[in-house]
Amino acid sequence: MEPGSEIKTYNNFNDYYADANSVVRARHDDFHVFRFSEAGDDLVPKMGPFRKSYYHFALGRLLSAKIGVFDTRNVTEKYSMVVYLPGQIIHWEKTGDWDGYLINVKESFLNLGSISHLTESYGFLHRMQPLVFNLRKADYQVLSNLFELMLLEQHEMKEENILVIRNLLQVMIVYINRIVSQMKTTGSFVELQYQKVATRFKSLVFEHYVKNKTVAWYASLLGVTPAYLGEAVKKVYHTTPKDIINEIIFLHAKTLLSSTDTGIKELAWSLNFDDYSHFVKFFKKMSGVSPAEFRKQVKK
Repeated sequence: MEPGSEIKTYNNFNDYYADANSVVRARHDDFHVFRFSEAGDDLVPKMGPFRKSYYHFALGRLLSAKIGVFDTRNVTEKYSMVVYLPGQIIHWEKTGDWDGYLINVKESFLNLGSISHLTESYGFLHRMQPLVFNLRKADYQVLSNLFELMLLEQHEMKEENILVIRNLLQVMIVYINRIVSQMKTTGSFVELQYQKVATRFKSLVFEHYVKNKTVAWYASLLGVTPAYLGEAVKKVYHTTPKDIINEIIFLHAKTLLSSTDTGIKELAWSLNFDDYSHFVKFFKKMSGVSPAEFRKQVKK
């Protein structure tokens, strides 16, 4: 693969902190919580595009930033929360002061299976784009108290402290889910089995989409038929498995076209297209313009 055609993936918290020029360092491989005020005054002004293999929950009393996943930009404001998910392509730019908290945590540590019965779904943990939303001051206060408790437990890091942090994280996720559910104007109950299959499918696509683009491959990996996978995805995401695969590939391609100078032929190869013309045809079908035309537009 040509230099610049790969999007960096962070598997280790401290590697990310080092690249962000932050002075904080994690003492545990599976989670780390800190205040933005502890990150230091010399953070890089922007980072990305990149990926994380873990969850990132940022709670801001004040959080001025431009946040991008693929080609989307969001500007956060006073009393806000940002949730990045494993596999999402991220870009951020610091545009003002940051005051609040951040926790990075690996999916295996969260043990979400133990709380999934408490609510009909945790759809916000399976999005293709980050969750960015404003909070009421009262909700910020509740969540900031949870972060302060986690910070307190993190001082000692004994087995019981780690258990308390895991439980507090689960409480935080339930609380966030309640806020998000109240924000929804529409929605209906989705059978739990469909939810599990569809969300697991999307997670697998984020992990394997460069090399595996067929619905049948994912269905086989999930142990279901392509028809059942299609039904589950339609009920949960109101689209088709193939459309999800194509959208993720397309958004990745747009990110590479807009953020790197990699040649289009090399880019097509890096995304595992058999030939250049196939990639051009795919991109034009998805966007209405060729990859070269798209790059020219965004580079103006």
